[in-house]
Amino acid sequence: MVRKWKLRMTGLMALCLLALSGCAYPRAQMLQNAAPPVQQIKMVQDAVDQYQKETGVLPIVTKDADTPEFERYPVDFSKIVPKYIPYIPGAAFEAGGNYMFVLLNAETKPEVRLIDLTVSQGVQSMQEKVSRYFADKKEFPLGPKVGDGYYLIDFDKLHTGEESILSHFSGQPMSYIINERGQVGVDYSVDLALALKNAPEKPKQAGDIRYVLADVSPLAPVKSFPYRLINGEPKLAPSE
Repeated sequence: MVRKWKLRMTGLMALCLLALSGCAYPRAQMLQNAAPPVQQIKMVQDAVDQYQKETGVLPIVTKDADTPEFERYPVDFSKIVPKYIPYIPGAAFEAGGNYMFVLLNAETKPEVRLIDLTVSQGVQSMQEKVSRYFADKKEFPLGPKVGDGYYLIDFDKLHTGEESILSHFSGQPMSYIINERGQVGVDYSVDLALALKNAPEKPKQAGDIRYVLADVSPLAPVKSFPYRLINGEPKLAPSE
């Protein structure tokens, strides 16, 4: 547990530096933004734990059952501010930040993590382009195959330059990928390979290994598809 916590703290501090580098005066001087994300996450975690202890439920926004699992349990700050936490953290979308605070493992041991909204917004924008293409051509802009039922996007068909999005896990660009139903996501295979090297416990071969990213960093792998460990390497799980 100690080693696992240290690894998480390392990831949190990296995010702290990244987030602080984007701050500009006077916003950085505001009380809500004075605490770096590592402290903000702990502050929210403590508030969530106390709220659950006193009420028996979690302070979350109700979402539909078909909401992707990493987005299913966003923290509802209206339920914990100001009794359990004095203000909404500056990193939060609700306070003008670039992250959404969510809970993972909500039904067992709720843990606060962040969704990088730049990734969500990038995928949403790409999804709109793919949908417009499909409405016109009655087919999806499928490029080279990268997994069973998954493809890169053919940007020539979209008449745009090739696009990617920066990962805050690895610092590397992530490719947009698309499944056979036209759903757009991002490829986390590079991030997963790096996370597996630092994971305190190796995931099971048969299970979805995306949770290893949240185990070694403060970020949840939003807008992603399931991955499996195949011959020791992270691979996209076959599309259903």
